[in-house]
Amino acid sequence: MIHLRQANSRMVGGWMLLGLMAALAVLFATTFAAPAHAGHNSAAVDAKGTTGGWYDGKTVTFFYPKNFFCKQPPMSGADSGCELGEEAQVRPRSGSNLPVLYVMTPLGFRPDESTLQCPVVGNCINHPSTVDVSRVFGAGTENFALPAHSHVVDVAKGGWWEIEVIGVTDPAVWEQIVAGKDLATVRKPQTAGVGITPDIPTNLFLFFNVQK
Repeated sequence: MIHLRQANSRMVGGWMLLGLMAALAVLFATTFAAPAHAGHNSAAVDAKGTTGGWYDGKTVTFFYPKNFFCKQPPMSGADSGCELGEEAQVRPRSGSNLPVLYVMTPLGFRPDESTLQCPVVGNCINHPSTVDVSRVFGAGTENFALPAHSHVVDVAKGGWWEIEVIGVTDPAVWEQIVAGKDLATVRKPQTAGVGITPDIPTNLFLFFNVQK
């Protein structure tokens, strides 16, 4: 597996992200609207529920028994305290590195509903309802509704997961990912730099178990 977090790859990804920011800001603004300040935070009561997820070429079930975790700093203007574009400084637990959940987010288009595992903007089980995306998309996007999205993992585990966001700007690339249902399929267009962003860090953590 190609791991984009290695030093050289992070430099390449950083330059790619800078080059995409202006175009993505336009796409983002035309796709999502800022909500009223009515989000919840990680102190809210835990719910229990499931979403789909893609793993190893299959659709699996993610079971969520706990609410999300977003701790500042980095500073966030969202009601949830969640921030896109900067690594977390406080983690929900100490110890070894957490597995990564890649949040696949269509930008500038709305794919078929059946390909979205969290299809309702601003509402998905034990996810934040709002996220500050201004580090990536600029001023005025400090309290944006969580976009519709799907999930990719490359390991089947349970517990806390670190969240990284990947924006997909080309519907054809989205369809490739839907067909492949694994991280290797995501990495191919990322390596080519076509129709997709690099991994974008967040201070968000989700708690779920992968049920195969």
